Amino acid sequence: MNKSLTRIYRLIALILITVTTAEAQNENYALKIGNRTINSKEFSQTFQKLTQSDSVRKDNQKEFINNYINYKLIVYAAERMGKDTTRAFREEIETYRKELASPYLVDKLILEKLIQESYERMREEIRVAQIFIPLAKNASPADTMVAYNELKSLRARISKGESFDQLAKTYSKDTYSAAKGGDLGFLSVLENNYTFETAAYNTPKGEMSNPFRTNKGFHLIKVLDRHSFRGKVKLAHILVSLSPTASSEEATKAKKKIDEAYEYLKRNEPFEGVCRVFSEDTRTKDNGGVMNRFWDAGTLIDQKIVETVFALKEKNDYTQPIQTSLGWHIFRLVEKKSLPKYDEMAPFIRQKITADASRNIIIKNNLVKRLQKDNNFQEILSVKQEAIENFYKDRIGTEDYLAKALFTINQTSSSVKDFYSFVTKHQRQLAKLKALDEKTPQDWYDLFVENQNLRYEESNLEIKFPEFRADIQEYREGILQKQMLNDNVYEKSLDSLAQVKFYNQHIDQYQYTHRVLAKVITSDRKETLEQAKTLLAKTPYPMNRRFPDIYFEKDKSVLSSDAQKMLYDLNIILLKNRDYIVEVTGNSDPEEAENISAERAKKSVNYLINSGITPMRIIEKDDGKYKPISKTDRSKNSRVGIRFLSDSMEDVVKRFNALKPNSLTAEEGFFKKDENEYLKDVEWTVGEKNLNLKGRFVSINILKVEEPRTKTFKEARGQITRDYQKQLLENWINQLKSKYPVTVNENEIQKVIN
Repeated sequence: MNKSLTRIYRLIALILITVTTAEAQNENYALKIGNRTINSKEFSQTFQKLTQSDSVRKDNQKEFINNYINYKLIVYAAERMGKDTTRAFREEIETYRKELASPYLVDKLILEKLIQESYERMREEIRVAQIFIPLAKNASPADTMVAYNELKSLRARISKGESFDQLAKTYSKDTYSAAKGGDLGFLSVLENNYTFETAAYNTPKGEMSNPFRTNKGFHLIKVLDRHSFRGKVKLAHILVSLSPTASSEEATKAKKKIDEAYEYLKRNEPFEGVCRVFSEDTRTKDNGGVMNRFWDAGTLIDQKIVETVFALKEKNDYTQPIQTSLGWHIFRLVEKKSLPKYDEMAPFIRQKITADASRNIIIKNNLVKRLQKDNNFQEILSVKQEAIENFYKDRIGTEDYLAKALFTINQTSSSVKDFYSFVTKHQRQLAKLKALDEKTPQDWYDLFVENQNLRYEESNLEIKFPEFRADIQEYREGILQKQMLNDNVYEKSLDSLAQVKFYNQHIDQYQYTHRVLAKVITSDRKETLEQAKTLLAKTPYPMNRRFPDIYFEKDKSVLSSDAQKMLYDLNIILLKNRDYIVEVTGNSDPEEAENISAERAKKSVNYLINSGITPMRIIEKDDGKYKPISKTDRSKNSRVGIRFLSDSMEDVVKRFNALKPNSLTAEEGFFKKDENEYLKDVEWTVGEKNLNLKGRFVSINILKVEEPRTKTFKEARGQITRDYQKQLLENWINQLKSKYPVTVNENEIQKVIN
């Protein structure tokens, strides 16, 4: 940790101690530990916070007081031992402090204004075209004027009647839009540079902006269309792929296929079924073509799609075939939703704004201007000029001007030497990242001014904001308590010899009562019960969840890009569902090589293992040539099949109850006499019992009956560890109270509580 951060940390500690001591002297105390006094206000703040969160109630107030005393006692002991002076502690709290300081180092008024502005812009859709001239960020004034004048000249020509479309095709350097006459389609709010977005929203329909500059270069934009927001749509599609470089024969074949699909839809065939047969989008075809996101006019890839899908009025309406750069589509409207209310959108907008550099610079610049005013920023212009003039000159480090103050912040000065050191440090960091960019001396000076103002503000947050001081104090104490508990309780409790000794001394506490190992399944229908018993006969249990087959080229086991996408999706499912097991089965066509099916399964399994799925959750099978699924389309035989299983009974129960709530219940494990309502009414003997109880069909399979006995050390270890920790904590707290006497002011405590 550098010296300046150490000074800041010491200042924080001094502030916390000084404020706490001052307050303690001005109020009646609630608690004294050693030579530390805790005032009623501090106690009350903790009590009120926990009361509001319902952590402290009438029935546990006494427990809270006891825990509060122990907590403060542990923190005091940690401070006496110097735990709060170690490097690891300082670094941890400094990291937290920077994170906690972030919301205080934002111009909240400007941020809220930008959030509201973005929301208002979302109410409107704007379609723009542009002519773009790229320009480096630090281009010379001469180059800057050339680019600006070029766009100014083009604007004048358009104003006199020349076509924006044609001039964009000829002069625009935007490779994406130039060929389309500069047409960028509809903008998505918060997805473009703020200056660009602002120019678009400030230009009336059919008119042009003046040339303006962003970090990429100069732009001239024309607003082609603007109207009220049409909402967001969720779509399903049937896709027949067609490459832009496809032959005329391939194009004819693709058009014929999409027209055939469209004819089936017009005959009222279900969209899902037609999609399954005709669509070539492997990720959606088995899901009715549904794409799992909402699209607005600015996120759809093709203007043709925008106008067509937003013309759909009713759910399940579908379009005629549309050709895009991907091929031919038929879209179906799954759902349409309007713009959410401001309160719902504000957190999302705030997150997007804080992640956007072009908006962040506005917020930061306004903050720095305010801080300069609040913190009495005084600039010494003559020294600034001297520093900039000597910026590129060689120095030996003893020059007189290096010690001169560039500016002061509340009389705290920053010197020319500080400025140059700041530049050198940042240039080294950028060089390591291979991200050096050309900045002028003025750019570096502005950055230094910003940095020093923000650092000064951050170092004084405890003085300015009591709530920030309280949060830092709470986190600081939490770190100390955690470290002390770890050293004096948790680490010691893991000593296996000490655990065995504790177990032998308290063996009467670790007893099993009379219990049975049983599987209990109940249902509201006898048929459902029989079906569930078959499925739950042994683990892993089969699931009803389906996953599409993964296809391969003939005689090949290489994972195509489509296959890898599907395996990626499979990996996500397995990561989200930790009880799932997957069965991966290789298959081949009878005309293929003998071992190709096994290779396909192996490569699919290896992909999953390399993606973090443990081999214990994968069953690898090879069905070879023995299970072809098609005699006409033999490419479908070259596949890997996926089947889901689960180690959890609950997954099977969910499968039944999804169709009808409470259709099925299932439990397996050891039960005491009163732990299961159905086991109370049957004889505890090994074997299966089928009966009708409480209006349900019940199957009880008792696998084992155990008489009361002492738990082994292994069986009771979790409980032993908890009990041993409790004893260690109790003994340790008593030792601390002997070392650091505790005095409780009951009158003050009761005033706060009552």
